Amino acid sequence: MSGYVVVDASVAIKWLVREEHTDEALAILSAWHDEDVTPAAPYLLPFEVANALHRKVLRDQLTVRDTARMISQLLSSQLELHQTAELHVRALELATQLQQGSVYDAHYLALAEEFGCELWTADQRFHRAAEGAGNVHWIGDWTMPR
Repeated sequence: MSGYVVVDASVAIKWLVREEHTDEALAILSAWHDEDVTPAAPYLLPFEVANALHRKVLRDQLTVRDTARMISQLLSSQLELHQTAELHVRALELATQLQQGSVYDAHYLALAEEFGCELWTADQRFHRAAEGAGNVHWIGDWTMPR
């Protein structure tokens, strides 16, 4: 298998911070590497990850130094960031179709649709909303190989 898989910020944050489903997120990342699958995301992913890390700093769960290292680690990883002219328009359409309060999550779905690949999320609410709209998977459903 080779090609792309789109991941959203909720999965990427689990690659950096230990929380529920971190083991699955790291294991699937390793499996993708072995299968020559490239994780991809819209250019907004680092902004969303930085915001999530900042919230952890405000709750005294991480230091600014920790978060700076994590963002650098993410940006130097194999994750490819993409932006196309059509992405924003399609994200607006999808957000409206899925009755989302914001358009951010729909960008990931629009990119997966554009690439014809899977979208992986750790956001159960978005997963439930988008299940019928494309090839959307929740990280908690991934089965670790034995």
